[in-house]
Amino acid sequence: MANRYNNRKIIKSTQTISVGKLLPGMIITFNYSESNVTDPRPILLFLYNENKLLEGLNLNYINPSKLKKLFSVIDFKKTELDEQENLVSLKENYFRIQIANPKRRSAMSPSRFYSDVISADNVFKKSYRSYKLNKLTALRVSNIELSMVGMGEN
Repeated sequence: MANRYNNRKIIKSTQTISVGKLLPGMIITFNYSESNVTDPRPILLFLYNENKLLEGLNLNYINPSKLKKLFSVIDFKKTELDEQENLVSLKENYFRIQIANPKRRSAMSPSRFYSDVISADNVFKKSYRSYKLNKLTALRVSNIELSMVGMGEN
């Protein structure tokens, strides 16, 4: 079983979002109530919404130093990190890794992100999770503290 860490300190602010507005690359939080769940409040780097499942990388299963490595790998892969985006008309801007979506094209598709970044590292692979939509509540998109993930000053 993977170790769980409390990475809540990377979250600077959150705002409510609907499932229909989720874009790949957003960092989201929610409450999850399923039997035998080990992380009832995941911090998810969202990649897919298919078959009534949200899929992505649960950042709570990655230790803080490895989390910095994740963001440096993302930066190295030339995937833009954009803190000032607001493609889905929310009240405030939010952080999103620039993964291709219907509103903005990118060379980094969700499947390429999975194969290039997640499957290349055993810790990231073990942190990949699926969540049933009917078992989650309080869905929120996050703005993150970039200095906490080794991405400069904020």
